[in-house]
Amino acid sequence: MPKDRTTQTKVRCAHAHRAFSLVELLAVLTIFALIVTAGMLRFGSGTLDNMEADAYVRRLTRDLQYARRRTISTGDNHYLSVTLDGSDVASYTLIRRAAGGDAAVDEPRGTPDGLTVAASHTALEFDFDGSALAGYSITVAGPSRSYALTTVAATGTVAVTDTTP
Repeated sequence: MPKDRTTQTKVRCAHAHRAFSLVELLAVLTIFALIVTAGMLRFGSGTLDNMEADAYVRRLTRDLQYARRRTISTGDNHYLSVTLDGSDVASYTLIRRAAGGDAAVDEPRGTPDGLTVAASHTALEFDFDGSALAGYSITVAGPSRSYALTTVAATGTVAVTDTTP
């Protein structure tokens, strides 16, 4: 028995009208924009400053580890030379200590605004076997987050601790 053509046509038409309308799309985008705006007002610029502190601590940790690895691979001592502004760290530079004189390996890295950074030494140096010449400590304080970076003198490993109260 043949199928009724009117039933088939109605079924096809029902599937054709299942798209979003422009009004529905605009309503969803408006609600999304309101939620994002409320989130930015709630968390404010302090959240962005804390993310900057987190990024700075990660970068400083990687640079200390990189100085240690370069010392092991080249046999020449490498160190981070810290430039102070009063008692706070203004910037640091990776330096290679060689017989012909010290040479900068990398560009200076500045401390972002809003962070307070203090270092126990002005030269954070590693020996040919990867050990640190001293137990170094660096404290980084952001708007609402604080960190302490420490090196173990015997191994040169770097540890990061979140010291936020």
